[in-house]
Amino acid sequence: MKKVLLVGDGARENALAEALGSSEEGYVVYSLSSYRNPGINEVVGKTGGRYFIGDINSVEEVRRVIKEVNPDFGVIGPEDPLFHGIADEFRKEGIPVVGPNSEGAMIEKSKVWMRELMWKYSIPGRLRFKYFNTIEEAAKFILEYGGSVAVKPAEQVGGKGVKVVADIQAYLSDEKRRAITTSVGSIANLVKGDVKILIEEKVDGPEYTLHVLTDGKSYLPLPLAQDNKNAYEDGIGPETGGMGAISGPGYLLPFIDQEEFTRSYEIVKITAEAIEREVKQSYIGILSGQMMLTSIWGPTIIEYYARFGDPEASAIIPRIKSDFGKILELLATGHLSRAKVEVDERPSVVKAIAPLGYPLDKNKASNHRIWLDLPKIREMGCKVYFGSVALEGNSLLTKGSRAVEIVAIEDDYGRAVEKVDKCFSLISSDTKLLFRHDIGRTIDQQIEKAQIVRYSYKRREARGILGISADWSPNGGLW
Repeated sequence: MKKVLLVGDGARENALAEALGSSEEGYVVYSLSSYRNPGINEVVGKTGGRYFIGDINSVEEVRRVIKEVNPDFGVIGPEDPLFHGIADEFRKEGIPVVGPNSEGAMIEKSKVWMRELMWKYSIPGRLRFKYFNTIEEAAKFILEYGGSVAVKPAEQVGGKGVKVVADIQAYLSDEKRRAITTSVGSIANLVKGDVKILIEEKVDGPEYTLHVLTDGKSYLPLPLAQDNKNAYEDGIGPETGGMGAISGPGYLLPFIDQEEFTRSYEIVKITAEAIEREVKQSYIGILSGQMMLTSIWGPTIIEYYARFGDPEASAIIPRIKSDFGKILELLATGHLSRAKVEVDERPSVVKAIAPLGYPLDKNKASNHRIWLDLPKIREMGCKVYFGSVALEGNSLLTKGSRAVEIVAIEDDYGRAVEKVDKCFSLISSDTKLLFRHDIGRTIDQQIEKAQIVRYSYKRREARGILGISADWSPNGGLW
């Protein structure tokens, strides 16, 4: 039997572990996590593997586990191990692995590197941008520019820190100027590198994610998903790692058509090829385009992931009827051309539940007991993926982030939402638990929004001005 080593400890890794553990290949699943995830632990136990607790970002720790397990291939779930060169370490030991080397992972780690790559290789769907080393420079630009912009940390910080500054005028009051500086400063404080702040032209439209598997030779797109990042109802509040996701029906979403899917796929594929030219090595793993349908480009890149999104993975993987564990092995070993993906046509809804305090106060959200009737939830037809929850003895303790993700696949979104919400009644804690009711309930509004955007970008395309903005230069900056 083949052995696979899974690195990571969240709900995404729980979904990957389930796919590996249920494969007809009979994989023995080993895991390296920073805590004992109950769902991953269940798969490891059923397949006869072993659970290692340690630093998933430590090259030395990973090397030790690799030598002890001697896996046939590896799967790396989160982004931080990729940034720390964990995929490189697998390959140094001669072990195929799902996940790009650290050079390729720059597409996610550095938003500036990503934007410069897109402009260098003229990749469609690129946004105009400027970057700054100091808070003062960034705030000065925003005030002098006077238009609407998105302000982001220049490096990946777990999906946190994005601010939108809309319609700023040069004659703003001192109070408003101080507010802008404070907002920009809070973002800059998240970043450790020299380049602190990225400012992009603001765009609007429905968001969606396209994950593409690639072994450097073949490319395999997966069904679209839509993440819901904001903490509170109606898409307001601080950004999180994702409070829920939807996927389907089929490969599409109700507000994204087949032509837009094809364009999105071409953008991600071209980007993978550009990364290979830039870093002089194949990109092997998952490249995910976090996209928005905009009036400027149609399909537009907001950012890239060098791995599966979370909770998008929980929405997509259960819909794949093919042996996804086997597909992961074919990806790692360079035989992706043999893979075929059969998809459940029905849509899925995922909702995350988090302890009070998330996402602003991790300490407040940590070390709370949580209970759930797992057999009953499964009997109701939902899947459970454990996230930031540690199995300690016979207790489940929260670790400060999204604790559990519940997934339902049904004939329509309304039924899937109802099923997930019923399952939440079977989860309790010694603290208040938060989740969003609106995820999966706003389909009609997003269809209407997409129709408006589609009309606009199609008109631009017919006039030959797709991707052109009057006040931003062709090389990515301000005139």
